[in-house]
Amino acid sequence: MAKRWLACFSQTGSEIVNLSKALGIKPDLVITNNILEDKWKYHTDLRSLGTIMSAKHDKLMDYILDNGIYSPDNTIITLHGYLRIIPAEVCSRYRMINGHPGAIDLYPELKGKDPQVRTWENKGNYKFLGSVVHEVVPEVDEGKIIKSVHITNTTLSLEDTFSRLKMTSLTAWIFTMKELGLCA
Repeated sequence: MAKRWLACFSQTGSEIVNLSKALGIKPDLVITNNILEDKWKYHTDLRSLGTIMSAKHDKLMDYILDNGIYSPDNTIITLHGYLRIIPAEVCSRYRMINGHPGAIDLYPELKGKDPQVRTWENKGNYKFLGSVVHEVVPEVDEGKIIKSVHITNTTLSLEDTFSRLKMTSLTAWIFTMKELGLCA
């Protein structure tokens, strides 16, 4: 049975769009807690990926738990800037993977919110920039690291930091998706 891919986001969904383009695959479902009326706007190409489900976080988690279409045996759920804590019941039932734009394998203090900003503000403390893809467990950013990508920290601006971390994140995701058998 083919693996199914559910991709989750809270902001624009641009990482999902870029990952889909790089791999030539589309998620079976994109879910977001970013309601269309919110201040954020979706990436312009997001709708080309297919079905998007938009609801409050609790309703999305209930949908994942109650929907028989997405079996824990053949479904992988990826988080791409999904800014909510995943309930332990969901973490334990499904294989869930998160991307984190901070080299937490080298610098554990970058776990949690806004690692890009903290890296920039303290750039003298970080020789490397990097992103990781890790298993999701109930504790924030504590799951086993599947893939990490690092580059030398030569950023000149906060914008450059964000840009370079997006690149390392996409690279880590590409390797991970291939290892998971979600693409050729």
